[in-house]
Amino acid sequence: MSKPTIAIAMGDPTGIGPELIVKVLSDDSASERCRPFIIGDLGTMRAAATALGSTLDFRPIDDLAGARFQQGAPDVLNPPGLDLDPPLPPAVHPKLGEAAARYLALAYALALEARVDGVVMAPMNKESFRAAGYDFFDELQFLGELTGSADPFILGAAGPVWAVAVTEHIPFKDIVGQMSVERVCRYIAHLHGVLRKLGYASPRIACAALNPHAGEGGLFGTEEIDIIAPAIAEAQTADIDVCGPVPADIVFKRALNGDFDGVVCMYHDQMNIARKLQPRADIATLWMGLPVIGATTAHGTAFDIAGQGIADPGSLRAALDYVIRLA
Repeated sequence: MSKPTIAIAMGDPTGIGPELIVKVLSDDSASERCRPFIIGDLGTMRAAATALGSTLDFRPIDDLAGARFQQGAPDVLNPPGLDLDPPLPPAVHPKLGEAAARYLALAYALALEARVDGVVMAPMNKESFRAAGYDFFDELQFLGELTGSADPFILGAAGPVWAVAVTEHIPFKDIVGQMSVERVCRYIAHLHGVLRKLGYASPRIACAALNPHAGEGGLFGTEEIDIIAPAIAEAQTADIDVCGPVPADIVFKRALNGDFDGVVCMYHDQMNIARKLQPRADIATLWMGLPVIGATTAHGTAFDIAGQGIADPGSLRAALDYVIRLA
C-alpha cells in the first residue's frame, strides 16, 4: 500500500506545538510510514528547529502539488494571506487563535478534496480560538460544521484502552440534559465500530455509570436505570458485547487490567482524568466521523514552558501513529 499523506497543522504558533513537530519529524520513522507535511508558519518552524539545534530544513510550498515529502526537509504550506508578524508572546491572543483555526481549516479543505488521508494537529488554545471570533465549544464542532459532518465524535486513546464520551465540552450542569438512551446507544456503536476497524474481532465494551456507586439502585440518581441500562440493552440486541453501568471509579482500573477493550464515558473528565494518568507516549485525542481521521495531543499549548526545549513529544507522536494506523 502507498504511504498515507498526513497534514500536520501547527496549532498555536507560540505554544509548544512547533517544538513538538520538530522533535517528531526529526525521527526518520515518521517519513518511513507516511508522507507528512506541515500547515503553518515557515518562520516559526525554522525558529523552533534552530532553538533545538535540529538539522531539519523546512521548505516553503504554495500548494500541496509542490510538496516533495523529503526526509529532513519537511514541506510547509501557509494559508494564503496569513501573516504572523510581528511576533507575539505565548499567551491568549485572537491572532493566534485565528492562525491555529486557519491551519486546521486548510487541512480539512484538502481532506474534502481527497488530497490528504489524515490530519494531526499540534495543540491549540480554545480561549484564543473563541477570542478570534469562532463561536464553537471546540475544534471538533468547528470541523463538523466546516465539513458538513453530521455526527463527529472524539475517540480517546489510553494505552491499550479506547474510550468515548457521550458529552464533551459542555458545562457540568448540562450533562444530564444531553444524555438520552439513543445518544448513549449511538456512542456504544461508535466505539464498537472503531474497535472493529482497529482489529478487535469481538470488542469488549464497558459503559460507565454517571452517579456514585452506579446510582446505588436509584438512591444517588436514576440516570443508570432510566438511560444507561436501556441503552446497553438496546446495543446488546445488535450483538455488541457491552456491559454496565460500571461504577466510574473502577471502570478504567478494570479496563487497564484487561477486562474491557473500550469504555463509554458519560462526560469529558470521566474519560480524560483516567487517560491523562497514563504514560504520555500512549495517549492522544482522535476525531472520528469526519472526511478523514484527525488527531491531536491529550494536552494543551503549555505556554509556561514554550520555547524552553523541554516539551515531551510523546502525545503528538502517538497522535501521528494512530492517524497512520487508521488512515
